[in-house]
Amino acid sequence: MKFLKSLLKLVRKYPIISFFILTFLISWIPWYTGGSGFLVIGPSIAGLIMAFLVGGKRGFQNLLKSAIHWKVNITWYAITLLLPALFCLIAIAINFLLTKKLPNFTFFKKEWYFAPLLFFLMFIDGPLEELGWRGFATPKLQQKLSPLLTGVVIGISWGIWHLPEFLRHGSPQYMMGLGFLPLFTISEITNSIVMLWIFNKTKGSTLLGGFLFHNSLNFWDNVLLTELTFSGLIKGEALPQPDMRLFILEGVVATFVAIILLIATKGKLGYNTNEYS
Repeated sequence: MKFLKSLLKLVRKYPIISFFILTFLISWIPWYTGGSGFLVIGPSIAGLIMAFLVGGKRGFQNLLKSAIHWKVNITWYAITLLLPALFCLIAIAINFLLTKKLPNFTFFKKEWYFAPLLFFLMFIDGPLEELGWRGFATPKLQQKLSPLLTGVVIGISWGIWHLPEFLRHGSPQYMMGLGFLPLFTISEITNSIVMLWIFNKTKGSTLLGGFLFHNSLNFWDNVLLTELTFSGLIKGEALPQPDMRLFILEGVVATFVAIILLIATKGKLGYNTNEYS
């Protein structure tokens, strides 16, 4: 009992470090127990546990409320859903100027009418970790660090967190290759900075700054930069090999946008020191 009390005191004293430790312990269970891959929902489970331990019932409820905080200006929905598409389209345009080649746009040529359903399916199977990264860790970190450093810390953790997927045969990360992990992590830093800006501008909406933006990234990357089809996904066919040139170009474009946001907001990324107190 004394040990548990001491541990609880330590967790409450260092909630951010405790969150990251708990996230990796939970998420990587399949990998370090002899299996492969990870538990996508791990960060959210860790976030909910930490929210309760640190803030009690109120902290737990506030975290859940951030996930359904939808009452924001419609402009932010447009930005959240379409900005990742812009990243991809600019990358495609740059690639065309360099190589005179365009993707086949297989999904939109054959199954464009499945777009809403595909987006929904990706949503319930994709960004399940956001209650942890954006919902719990982001506001806690921003109380201690600058928005830029917050984005960097979460981005690095987010990137490394994917390590088991780089070792799981058949995953998108496995097809990229383990050598791509450093670049992948840099892209996660970039994504974290852009998501942090949306999160702050929507007054802490994990729904937009976390779940929806993350899902938009996954959706547009797949339908614009790969040969993914809805029918193939439903049939359980192997995921198409990604065009790494396009993915790298998209990351460069996103990084450029993140830098513009940092300059335009003077590094604040819309953060209000009184917003999450």
